[in-house]
Amino acid sequence: MRSKFWLIALIALSLLALTACGQTGTAPTLAAGEPARSLGGGGVVYSSGGTITEGLVSTGTGTVSAEPEIAQITFGVDLRGDNPATLVDEAAQKINRAIQAARELGVEEKDVQTSSYSVWVETIYDPQTGQPTGQVVYHVSHFVTATLRDLSKTGKLLAAVVEAGANSISGVNFTVENPDALIQQARQKALENAKAQAQQMAQVLGISLGKPVLVSESGGAYPVVPVARMDIGMGGGGVAAPSITPGAFTVSVSVQVVYEIR
Repeated sequence: MRSKFWLIALIALSLLALTACGQTGTAPTLAAGEPARSLGGGGVVYSSGGTITEGLVSTGTGTVSAEPEIAQITFGVDLRGDNPATLVDEAAQKINRAIQAARELGVEEKDVQTSSYSVWVETIYDPQTGQPTGQVVYHVSHFVTATLRDLSKTGKLLAAVVEAGANSISGVNFTVENPDALIQQARQKALENAKAQAQQMAQVLGISLGKPVLVSESGGAYPVVPVARMDIGMGGGGVAAPSITPGAFTVSVSVQVVYEIR
């Protein structure tokens, strides 16, 4: 009778232990400083030195703007025809003339870089039967990116490369010489913003903050002025310089900081 009693007691204790494990989950196995799932109210469970505790999560954003200093313009030629050798030769002549036009407006040789070059074959299909017709069309494209340091000449450069033979302009990107300096300023603002937010939450909640135990960062986008793809054939006839507005170059950094709760 006593043996049956101890067996029942042992089973009951085992069930209680399993229930307790189900409530705590896997948090005790976290490595030091590793965050677990987010909790309500902006708290997380983390492990520090083997001790499982909760922390307060705050987010911050910092944004810094500056006047653009350079323009990066991507332009090129996109040709099609039935003779690949002729197309390659024509593309080379046109892109060389376009590059020379950019050079005459102040773009240095070191600031011109090939961004893409391709030659490919398109098989023509009968729209009624879906079968190949036996006809093929060859495509040749050659694009370069030029860095212009005098923004007042941006519109003139676009017109000049088109006049020289480029038949496609895929984009204009305005930036600064040293974006890292702006990123550092934005990061500092983001961290200060996160700290102020954490202090405010701690004051309202009546808790004391410890040191930050986890920080993560994500960056923002840079402004790009898109230019519509222009299919202008052989060029010539005079091309008007478009009006291009650089706007402001903006860098945005977001951070998430986890603080200890004392």
